[in-house]
Amino acid sequence: MDIILAVILFLLGICVGSFLNVVADRVPQGKSIISPPSYCFNCGHKLESRDLIPVISYLWLRGKCRHCHSSITPRSMLVELFTGLIFVLAFLTLGFGWKLAGSLICISIFIVLAVTDIESGILPYKIVYPSIGIAALIAIANTFLLIKPDIWSALLGFGFAAGVLLLLWGILRLFKKNIMGFGDVGVAALIGLSTGFPLVGVALSLAVLIGGLTVLVLILFKLRKASGPVSFGLYLALGAIGTILWGQKLLTITTFLVSHS
Repeated sequence: MDIILAVILFLLGICVGSFLNVVADRVPQGKSIISPPSYCFNCGHKLESRDLIPVISYLWLRGKCRHCHSSITPRSMLVELFTGLIFVLAFLTLGFGWKLAGSLICISIFIVLAVTDIESGILPYKIVYPSIGIAALIAIANTFLLIKPDIWSALLGFGFAAGVLLLLWGILRLFKKNIMGFGDVGVAALIGLSTGFPLVGVALSLAVLIGGLTVLVLILFKLRKASGPVSFGLYLALGAIGTILWGQKLLTITTFLVSHS
C-alpha cells in the first residue's frame, strides 16, 4: 500500500510541479495563470495535450518545441521532478493524513517562490500575500484536528519571523545595503505561519546556514562579489521546506546538544 501511495503522490507531484511552472512563468510578468492556455514562448503556438504531459513530453520532444524547434528550458522538467520527489519524501517522513496534505500545500508554495527568486529576483506579492492566507487557514484547521502548528503557534511564529526580518531589513536599509528585499519579510512571515513557533527559528537558522555557505563558496570560486545582492528568498524557501520535513528532529537534536554542551 505504501508503494502505491508513493507512486500516486509522485504522479500528483509532477502534475503540481507543471502548474507551479506556469505560476513561476506568468505571475512575475503580471500575466494570468488561467488564460491563455499554455503556449510556446518563442513561436506562440498553443501547446497540444500531448505536449503537456509532465516530464514525459519534455523528454519525448528532446527539450524542443514541436513546431518551431526552439529549445525549452530544462527548468520545467526539473521542477516537475523535484516536486514529485519531494511529495514522496514528505509522505515517507510525515505519513499519510491531513498533516501531509497541509504540508504539501506549503511546500508547493515555497517551491514556486524559490523558482521566481532564482529567475526573476523577486518574490511576487501576488503569491506571497494569498499564501499567507492559505497558511493561516491550514493552521486553523490544524487547531481543530489537534495538529501542530495550530493557529496560536502559527501566529507566534508569524510575529517572530516578521519581526526579525523586518528589523534586519531596516538595519540594512539604514546602512544603504541593498542585500535583502522587503519581499523576504513577507516570505519569513509565511514561514512563521507554516512552521509555527519554535520551529520557525529552525527554518530561519537553516536559511542563514544554507545561504551563508552557498555565498561563501561562490565568493571563494569568484562566481559572485562579496557585496552583491543575495537571493535570500531561495534560502528561506529551502529552510522552510527542510523544517516542514525534519524541523522537530532538528530542534530535538539542537536542544540535546545545547543542554549537554
